Amino acid sequence: MTLEGATLPVPSEIILPVTGFLVYNHTLDFWPAVAVASLGGLFGTIIDFSIGFYLGRPAVIRYGRKIGLSEQHLMIAERWFARRGSSAVLLARFVPLLRTVIAFPAGLAKMKIGKFLAFSAIGIIIWDIILIYLGVLAGQNYTAIVNSLDGCFSQEKVERRETRIRAWQIDHNLGLTGIRQISRI
Repeated sequence: MTLEGATLPVPSEIILPVTGFLVYNHTLDFWPAVAVASLGGLFGTIIDFSIGFYLGRPAVIRYGRKIGLSEQHLMIAERWFARRGSSAVLLARFVPLLRTVIAFPAGLAKMKIGKFLAFSAIGIIIWDIILIYLGVLAGQNYTAIVNSLDGCFSQEKVERRETRIRAWQIDHNLGLTGIRQISRI
């Protein structure tokens, strides 16, 4: 979670439900998993906050380019922060992309570190609890989920979908005259 917190492309939406599934299987315990995930997220967000706070906007833009963060993304996060103030740090934890980049404008605005950590911790902990619990629920309903997916992806259904897609592509790409020409061959 440190990597996601530091704006690297490691999505908590995948990692934490898998963690929840491991909790369901008794490989991990719920609260220690939440604690480790949350501490990792906090550590990562401190890295981004520090880049904004100590190194400034040019460093954020330079660092951001290396990890796929555009200046436009930063401007969106800055506007969010400017409109909502400190509460943006908490609210952004529940919005994809903003969740990871909100630390930069908070650092650039020289937000007090204690306030930043408090708002971040609340949002990160709630988010981690929700995603880990969803993984636990998925584990409890594993059989029903697998049976549902198995019905959706049976070989016969997949082949029928592929045939319909090919027919649509031929019709779309060649038009009706193309289909007639193919049928004559």
